[in-house]
Amino acid sequence: MNPLVPAAVLYAGLAGVLLALIVSTAHNKWQLRVFVLLALRLAIGWHFLFEGLHKVQSTFVGPTDTNKVFTSEPYFAVAEGPFGEALRKQYLGDPVKTYSEWLEQKEPMAAAEFAKLPVERQAEYCPAVVAGDLSTALEKSDGESKALPDAVPILKAKYARWVYGVDRRDTKVTHLTGSEGALQASAPERLHYIALLQTELGEFQARQRYSLGNGNGLEMTRAKKAQTDLQAAQTELAADCKAFVKELKTGAGVEVKDEVKEKPILQIDRRTRWAITAIGAGLLLGLFTRAWCVAGIGFLVMTYLSHPTVPWLPLPPGTEGNPLFINKNLIEALGLLVILAHPTGRWLGLDALIHRLVFPRAPDPV
Repeated sequence: MNPLVPAAVLYAGLAGVLLALIVSTAHNKWQLRVFVLLALRLAIGWHFLFEGLHKVQSTFVGPTDTNKVFTSEPYFAVAEGPFGEALRKQYLGDPVKTYSEWLEQKEPMAAAEFAKLPVERQAEYCPAVVAGDLSTALEKSDGESKALPDAVPILKAKYARWVYGVDRRDTKVTHLTGSEGALQASAPERLHYIALLQTELGEFQARQRYSLGNGNGLEMTRAKKAQTDLQAAQTELAADCKAFVKELKTGAGVEVKDEVKEKPILQIDRRTRWAITAIGAGLLLGLFTRAWCVAGIGFLVMTYLSHPTVPWLPLPPGTEGNPLFINKNLIEALGLLVILAHPTGRWLGLDALIHRLVFPRAPDPV
C-alpha cells in the first residue's frame, strides 16, 4: 500500500517544521517559553494530521489483505462512558430497546398456562410492534402472493408462543456455541441468560471500584469477557426477533426485501477522519490556531468521556499500559489548553500574517 504522503515529502515537511521552530524561537530572542509552546503545538498538530491522513488513506484503499479500513465501531461497541452509551445507541443501534419492544408480554403468564389458550387468544398476546408489522405485511401482499388474511392470527400466535416460553427456536449464540453451533431456547430463557450476564458483569465492576490499578489483572480480563458476552447476547437476541418475524412472513408467502442501508456509524467515521486531519493541519499551519485548539480539546474530551479510564470499567481497545483516570487523551487535551492560552499562532503561523493585515500597528505578541 503506497503511502498517501510520499516519504520524500514527509521528511521534507518534518525538516521544514523543525527549521521553522528554530527560526521562530530565534526571532523571539531564544525564549525557552516560546520554543516549548511552539514545539508542543507542532507536535500535537503533527500527531493529529498524520493520524487523520492514515484513516483517510485506509478508507480510499479499501479492505485488502494488507489494509484494514478505519472504523470506530469496535471502540463505541464497548464504550461504557456517558458519551459512549449515547453514541453507541445513536450510531450502532439499541438492541435492548429493540428486543424489549419485540418481546413485551402484555400480561405475565406461565408457559403451561399460555399453551392451553386457543390460537386466537394466543394471537392477542403477540407484542404490539410485531402484530402491527405482520398485519401490515400480509395486508399489502393480499392478492399478490400466497398470503391469506386468515394466516395473520396463526403467525401472531407462533411468535407469541416463543415470547411466552411455550416454543423454542434454534438460536446461534456465538460465545456459547461457536460459529457453527446452535441451541434451542425460548425468549424468556434468552432474557434470563442476559440477566445472569448483567449480574455477573455488575459483580466484576463492583469489585474493581475498590481495586485501583489492576487493568492487567485476572479480574479485568474476566470483566472484559463478561461485557463482550453480554453485548453479543443482546445484539443476537434483537437480531433473532427480526429474523423470526421475517421467517414468518416468508413462510406465509410474503416477499420480504432486505433494504440495503448505509450503517449510521459510517457518518461518524467520515467526520472523525476529516476532523482530525483538519485540526492537525490548522495547528501546523498556525491558522486560526485557537479555534483548532478548541476543536481538538472537544474531540479529545468526547473520546475520553466515551471510554473513561476508571477502574470499574474495561480499558478502551488498544490501550497501552494501565492508565488510571488520566490517559493520553486527557494529557493531550491539557496540552492544547496550554496552547490556547498563548498566542503561538502569531509567533509562528498564518495567524501572524492575518493579524498584521488586520491590525498593522499592533505590537508583537509576548
